[in-house]
Amino acid sequence: MYFFKKYQFQKITKGIFSSPSIVIKIPVTKWRRAHSWGDYHMAVLLKNELEKIGYFVLIQILAEWDNPEADKYDIAIVFRGLSRYKVKPHQINIMWNISHPDDVSLDEYASYDQVFIASNYWSKKISEQLSTPVEAMLQCTDIKRFKEPNDSEKNKYRQQLLFVGNSRKVYRKILSDLLPTRYSLAVYGKDWKGLLPKKYIKAKHILNDQLYKHYGSADILLNDHWDDMRNKGFVSNRIFDGLACGAFIISDKVREMDELENYIQTYETPEELKKQISLYLEQPQEKGDKAQKGMAYIHKNHTFKERAKQFSDVIQKLMITKV
Repeated sequence: MYFFKKYQFQKITKGIFSSPSIVIKIPVTKWRRAHSWGDYHMAVLLKNELEKIGYFVLIQILAEWDNPEADKYDIAIVFRGLSRYKVKPHQINIMWNISHPDDVSLDEYASYDQVFIASNYWSKKISEQLSTPVEAMLQCTDIKRFKEPNDSEKNKYRQQLLFVGNSRKVYRKILSDLLPTRYSLAVYGKDWKGLLPKKYIKAKHILNDQLYKHYGSADILLNDHWDDMRNKGFVSNRIFDGLACGAFIISDKVREMDELENYIQTYETPEELKKQISLYLEQPQEKGDKAQKGMAYIHKNHTFKERAKQFSDVIQKLMITKV
């Protein structure tokens, strides 16, 4: 439990809240669609952990970002994906750049009091160009929700190859590199009609609290990244979620994955991908050992509890210097 001196936050909020207050701003467009956005689930999980250590937390979607209600809060944490937020000078402003780094200018980064970037590589590059504090903060997972399925669930949900993700009207890299394949492939996501043969498309959506059953039961979970994410070292949240479920993951190679690359299998060419799939399907023991080590690593290092602590450590410092 963290303890806060009243004067550190009352100078900003004038005592409106009984504890330091945070508004988390996510780029979700409509509340009725929130459950289909990964950003929403991340925000809820971070909110829960921040509240455990003494903060009062509100989540706002894109249409609410400039509502007067948010002006009463001490700290704004912005999940920077596709949408830019204009910071309010009277607040402590923290960016968590979790995706689409090509859309963020140096001026935008510099407008914040603190920047976290979900890439070891890109955080170093940006920090060299700014006086604003910049640190790496990779994505993470909820180990209570993303857990290893039991034996009954594994038998029910088992697939040889599994890919979960929307097409965004384009042929995703790993599927393009894979197909055609002699193995059984299950694809879950939106907008695949007309891009993939019908036999591969299983459903448009898997409920977030059901994903662990699919991830952890697949022989191989497939993952890929958009070009700017891959080139700038932004690791997909699916890798964190999948590893937490005990999944064995094959993914395209991301720049400077560091320790994470010890726990998944990466590839660079279609030929290499197909070779790895055949190899690991024929070596279940080696595949299982790697997955179990990955699960232990994620549980120790990449949870929302760890991220909440990292946010809180920075917030405590900024509360003293900002007033």
